Amino acid sequence: MRDVMTSYRAGMFDGTADVAWLRHGWRGLRLYGRKAKAAIEAGDIAEKAMMIARADELLNVMTGILDTQAGSKLGAALATIYAALRFTLLRASLGDDTAALDDFENALSILDRDLSPALRSAIAA
Repeated sequence: MRDVMTSYRAGMFDGTADVAWLRHGWRGLRLYGRKAKAAIEAGDIAEKAMMIARADELLNVMTGILDTQAGSKLGAALATIYAALRFTLLRASLGDDTAALDDFENALSILDRDLSPALRSAIAA
């Protein structure tokens, strides 16, 4: 099964997946979160729903390609973080909660700013 998942991830990235792609996903999620917040503030419920749905779809893709096999600490940790992000999106959607989208932005900002250099260092070692 592990070979199937490794092959699937390699196919998604036209080769072996590198952690650099994570930053693009996180930045896409941040963009959708900011657009959803702007839509809530403008009273545009349809746009809010579309942006939250796009963020949720991207989280699905990013979760689906994680290596969560036994011994994979990064994949399991990111799966937990992505589940929390999904819950935050649900809070934002159900209550038109802009504070939840601020939390979403802050969490992704921390991942992008702090985790990316640590990942590169770990891979280089």
